[in-house]
Amino acid sequence: MKASLWFTWTPSGAGWADCTIADTVSEAQLIVSHLTPAPEELISAVTALALGEPGDHKVLFEAEPNGYLWHLSPDGDAVDIRIVAYADTSARNRPGDVLWEARHPIEVLARSVLRGFDRVAADLGEDGWYADWRRPFPRRELAALRTAWRRRSGEWTG
Repeated sequence: MKASLWFTWTPSGAGWADCTIADTVSEAQLIVSHLTPAPEELISAVTALALGEPGDHKVLFEAEPNGYLWHLSPDGDAVDIRIVAYADTSARNRPGDVLWEARHPIEVLARSVLRGFDRVAADLGEDGWYADWRRPFPRRELAALRTAWRRRSGEWTG
């Protein structure tokens, strides 16, 4: 399993954001609309993984009309991540194009998502986030992820 993973979320104005996830092998760049609560749903899915909740977790990033569906499938302390691109999100019942896939420790995914959103909070603040993203900053979801990550970090590191 790879251990290096980077996640960025950059509001790009008027309800849009650029999202990048990358590791030492490849990267995916996504454009995201505020039509769906994508940040909250991604953070909540990663929190569920950190808490050890079973089952696959799916998160939709809408990009009007196209979009991306994240598939997060836990396997012990690891997660298989697959991002599927759709030309039209209403056709998600058909096969899309796999844009990016990787396997990482859940702890690494949790830490990279926390760092990505912490960076946005430090750079823009919650008011700047709201002005660009048109939704409140996902403070509650980040707090839940941070708590889950801290509880599990002892298990992951030792």
